[in-house]
Amino acid sequence: MSYKTETHLHCSETSPCSSVSGAEFIRRYKEAGYTTVFVTDHYVGSSFNYCVTEDDYRKAIELQYRGYLSAKEEGDKLGVNVILGCEIYLNKCDRLIYGIDESFFYQRVEELTPAELFAQCNEKGYTLIAAHPYRGEMRHDMNTVHGIEIVNASQKNYYRNRNELALELAEAHPGHLRTSGTDAHFIEDVGCGGIITEEPILSADDYIRILKSGKYTIIDNPPIKNN
Repeated sequence: MSYKTETHLHCSETSPCSSVSGAEFIRRYKEAGYTTVFVTDHYVGSSFNYCVTEDDYRKAIELQYRGYLSAKEEGDKLGVNVILGCEIYLNKCDRLIYGIDESFFYQRVEELTPAELFAQCNEKGYTLIAAHPYRGEMRHDMNTVHGIEIVNASQKNYYRNRNELALELAEAHPGHLRTSGTDAHFIEDVGCGGIITEEPILSADDYIRILKSGKYTIIDNPPIKNN
């Protein structure tokens, strides 16, 4: 038996660039045969700007979690494993982070340098993946990430993600992890990216362990070009 996992998804409750709720995404991914979905909503830095008290942080984290909790509730009903992640924009580059929990958000993440975030991830056991490393002017410092999204299957951005260059980057850095994600924002994104494994992914630790093992298959379903 094989298992499909989506590693990169944004829900409308937290990420305003998304047009689909967490619950609706999970229903669609269930229909597409996925057993695990990582919700990697954008870090909402503006909601943390003026946090001082515990109550301030609680309110900001509630916003950060809305998409994830919507997806998690539906996933629990339908038997889809929903796992928390996040996408963070630092130094003009997007990074996916896995293995975090609520404690991660009790800081001004946007004030960290890439090196500071990487050091924190190493200390806490989090994993950083360079998201769509050649989209636009994005160029990652490979000393501040653990892996590379060699396929970003976003239907809106597929042909400007330059996935072939991301693969070349991974080949030049063989010690880095390789993965695929859809970067889902719209219904038409469902089922376009992620990985296929021989065992279910039930946690971020499972995901990273499998990436390290190399025992997985990349999903890459490009859109049909218009003539």
